[in-house]
Amino acid sequence: MAELLNEGSAGTKLRNLIKRVGANTDTRIEFGTIMSAAPSFSVLVDGMKIELDADDCVVAEHLTEHTRTVSINGGAASEMVVDSVLTVGARVIVAQINDGQAYVILDRVGTKEAF
Repeated sequence: MAELLNEGSAGTKLRNLIKRVGANTDTRIEFGTIMSAAPSFSVLVDGMKIELDADDCVVAEHLTEHTRTVSINGGAASEMVVDSVLTVGARVIVAQINDGQAYVILDRVGTKEAF
């Protein structure tokens, strides 16, 4: 089998590697829309009939209001509050883990019309 992975173009090598390793059926990446705002937000994942609420999801820190310690041009460190909450209508990237047992909101999609 090792010989098959070393033969052919880059595309052939990738295809052979995927065949060897197999598909990841535990995690799916989906798109969704924020239907109600934080802190008790909800998200409607494309193709799902029900909305997921805040208790169903884990949200990446950079999509929440959080505090960072910053220093500008080597100056004294100070704290900055980053207000990056999810707003109604925002399109998001959602990882569905363990066949829908957990959901992680990974990021926003660049533009609302993108997907």
